[in-house]
Amino acid sequence: MKKTLAALVGAGVVLLAAACGSSDDASDSATDTTSTSAAASTGTESDGTVTTTVELGKSYEENCEALLPYLDQLEGWGQDRVEAAAAVAEAQQQLPEWANLSEEQQADTLRAIDNAGKGQC
Repeated sequence: MKKTLAALVGAGVVLLAAACGSSDDASDSATDTTSTSAAASTGTESDGTVTTTVELGKSYEENCEALLPYLDQLEGWGQDRVEAAAAVAEAQQQLPEWANLSEEQQADTLRAIDNAGKGQC
């Protein structure tokens, strides 16, 4: 059950990352609050789950630090944090905005995700 919940939370992070890049003006105010806050920061939902997202174009430090609490929580639920980080990295590379990043920004983003997966920011 915990692994299923962890997978769902992981999918939510990917969707939240995609929503941050969306220009949909018809979103509700709860989504606006989440997506307009610093995407490289963490928050806690009412059920105690930690939410976070990698914001493309942010610095290595911001992205790495933002992912640590999320990956810590997944690890606490029995999920392999390195695998979870790999899934986040893969999802980021699928976003349309990924192509707009410089090679250096792409490398920094992937390095931040990888190091967060190792717990080494």
